[in-house]
Amino acid sequence: MNSDFLEIALTLAHQASTLVMDYLHKPIQKSQQADSSWLTDADLESDKIIREGLLKNFPDHAIITEETGLLGNKNSDWTWLIDPLDGTKAYAKGIPGFSVMIGLLYQSQPYLGVVVDPIQKITYEAVKGQGAFMTLAAKRSQLKVSERKDFSKMPLVHSPGIPEEKLKQVLDQLHCPVIEPINSVGIKVGHLVRQEADIYLNHHSCHYWDTAAPQIILEEAGGIFTKIDGSALVYAIDHGDYDHHSPSIASNNTQHSQIVDMVSAVEP
Repeated sequence: MNSDFLEIALTLAHQASTLVMDYLHKPIQKSQQADSSWLTDADLESDKIIREGLLKNFPDHAIITEETGLLGNKNSDWTWLIDPLDGTKAYAKGIPGFSVMIGLLYQSQPYLGVVVDPIQKITYEAVKGQGAFMTLAAKRSQLKVSERKDFSKMPLVHSPGIPEEKLKQVLDQLHCPVIEPINSVGIKVGHLVRQEADIYLNHHSCHYWDTAAPQIILEEAGGIFTKIDGSALVYAIDHGDYDHHSPSIASNNTQHSQIVDMVSAVEP
C-alpha cells in the first residue's frame, strides 16, 4: 500500500492547488484568527479536499490538518500533516509566497512530503530513502542542495516578518548574502533544494504541518532542518498542540553546526 501514498498525496495536493488558484481570482474572504494568522475560504476548501481524500484512502491513519486538528486513528504509526495553504498572508495579497503542503510521518518521523507552488507551477516531492524531486513544465528532475561552504557565497532566505535588528545581528555573524524574503516554509525550502539559497532562518516557532513536508524534501536532497539550537525537530503527536516551540534553521548541511553556533549567539 505504501506505493499509493505518494500518488494520492500528489493528486490531492494538485487538486487543492487548482482550487486555491481559482479562488485567487475571486474576491478573497478572509478573517484574522486568535493567533493573528489569516484564514481564507481557500484555506478551508483546500483543507476539505485533502482531508476528505486522505480519510477516504487511508481510514486507518491519523490525519492532522491546520484547520481541523486530529482526525482518524490517533494510534496509527502513520500520521498525515496538512497545511492546505501555507503563506496565507501572501495569498491574501495575491503575491508569490504560498503553497499547498502534505507531509506524512511514520512512527513520528518525516517519511513523505509534497509541496506545490501554484504560482510557479512547481511540485516538490520526496519519500524517505528515495530522493527528492521537482516537477516543472512536465519535466521531473532530482534535487540536490549545493555544496557551497564559504559563507560569503551561501545565500540566506527568511520570512518578511523577521525584526530588522535581529536580521542585522545574524548577518553580522554569518556575513552571507540575503535573497528576497518570502512567505511559506515550503517555498523557502524550495530555494534551498534548487540551490538558490543555502541557509533558511525561521525566527519564530512553527507548527508540525509547516515543517513535515519541507523537512523530508530537504533531507532527501542532502540538506538538514533543525531547531535553532541544532537539536532535532520532534513530532510529538500525543502532546496535542503540534508546535515545535522553537525557531528553526535549515541549510545545505555543509556548515550546519557552525551556522547553529553563530546564530545561537543572537538571542532568539
